[in-house]
Amino acid sequence: MPTRQNTLERPSTTRAEKADFRPDIQALRALAVGLVVFHHLWPTVLTAGFVGVDAFFVISGYLISAQLAHEINGTGRIRIADFYARRIRRLLPAALLVLVSIVVAVHTLVPQDRWADNARQVLASALYGQNWLLGAEPVDPTRVTAMAHYWSLSVEEQFYLLWPLLLLLFKLRAPFARLAGIAGLGLVSLAWCVYLTEADPAAAYFITPVRVWEFAIGAVIALAGTRLVLPRAVANGVSLLGFTALVGSAVHYTGLTPYPGAAALIPTVGTALVIAAGTGRQRQWHTAVTSSRPAQLLGDISYSLYLWHWPLLILAPLAVSDGVLNLPVRLGVLAAALIFAYTTKRLVEDPIRAWPLLTASTRLTFVAMAAGLATVCLAAGSLLWT
Repeated sequence: MPTRQNTLERPSTTRAEKADFRPDIQALRALAVGLVVFHHLWPTVLTAGFVGVDAFFVISGYLISAQLAHEINGTGRIRIADFYARRIRRLLPAALLVLVSIVVAVHTLVPQDRWADNARQVLASALYGQNWLLGAEPVDPTRVTAMAHYWSLSVEEQFYLLWPLLLLLFKLRAPFARLAGIAGLGLVSLAWCVYLTEADPAAAYFITPVRVWEFAIGAVIALAGTRLVLPRAVANGVSLLGFTALVGSAVHYTGLTPYPGAAALIPTVGTALVIAAGTGRQRQWHTAVTSSRPAQLLGDISYSLYLWHWPLLILAPLAVSDGVLNLPVRLGVLAAALIFAYTTKRLVEDPIRAWPLLTASTRLTFVAMAAGLATVCLAAGSLLWT
């Protein structure tokens, strides 16, 4: 099912972001995408790879808060339009490319009686409202669409939209009060999450307010800054505990675990421990692995891999003669997702993000965004008009 997945994103390329780049966090991305992809391909083997979504919300909360805090401390303000433009150049090109590709595949492979639902979800995904759509109605596992995984992208985009404004509000306070304000907001969100997991599980999983606490955990670490630098021996123990919590929850939780709720504390706190342990940037027990080229490459393509693996998995049974997801088909999906992800990263993500015409003009970036969204909306409309 597409209800438990992660959003994956590599750091952007501003000076502050380059300075904040950490191989251990890049490896955390690689681990998270590995968990979620393996879970989707072999759900009976890894029953709870969906915890990767929580890891990525914490990572995003940390990275975005650290970048924004750096800008606030340096200039006393945030260039909101520039921040949004950087997110647009980073995220939209690959996301819109995959959506258009899905529309083409739906025309070719999906029965016509499901085209209207697919069109609706393409539109919701392009406009980053997919999580609210899925949270408002039960998910039918027999009619899961190839773009259902855009729900977590929607949550992240809504976070990017509101978080700079919130940090600007809290910047007016003393540092301790600022941390207390973010932590308090996170506790309110967590309490709501625990309640709603029992009262309305679908809404608890998808809607944005009950996920705010996961971003807040990362934000608190970012705002604490150098105060969280740990001695090397302590950092080694903390990171070991963090990795154990994240991987352990992926192995031991199942689809029957009430989630997110209190259970989501294990993978989120585990992720936070790994991030906090690396604040001092000392060499740790895992450095040889997490800094290795394979781990860094997988983290590098993680966003595109997330985008491609789910539609390939959903559409593969419609493309093969017997409609069965056997081992060769699953391995083929994995190989195709890796190839598509690497190609998209090199030919779409990187060139557009660094395209001088767009980087030199925030206005042109927003115009390009509008043009891209219009293209996807027209493609989705073709499913209805046909």
